[in-house]
Amino acid sequence: MTNYRHILVALDLGEQSALILNKAHQIAQQNQAKLSIIHIIEPLIESSYLAFDGSIATDILPLQDEIEATANTKLRKLAASISLPEENLLIEFGRPSEQIHQLSEKIPCDLIVMGSHGRHGLALLLGSTANAIMHGVSCDVLAVRVGE
Repeated sequence: MTNYRHILVALDLGEQSALILNKAHQIAQQNQAKLSIIHIIEPLIESSYLAFDGSIATDILPLQDEIEATANTKLRKLAASISLPEENLLIEFGRPSEQIHQLSEKIPCDLIVMGSHGRHGLALLLGSTANAIMHGVSCDVLAVRVGE
């Protein structure tokens, strides 16, 4: 079995985030690996929908700041539950699969841990963030099954 050196756990900060983080923390302890957490904030509006003068963008900025502040608070609380230092926390903006893929190469990590909802129907046909990441990165990926 491979010993992991750096584990990246991707959290959506939903109800199951603590379960996913605890699983990643357990693996990190077993491997004496560094653990980093990333949360991706998706854009509120696509840039193609912005007015030429940028007026929509300025209306959205306070809401975007509020979303980031809330995410930061939740992320710090989760990290504190496992005594993870704040420098191991990352909040990025963009599409989750793209940002996680880029970060996995930049830091680099050798395992990504994330939740998988096991969706059915249209979400299953179109794919999911977990599926996109599993097929887009060069490191191992652990998809932790979480409830609906």
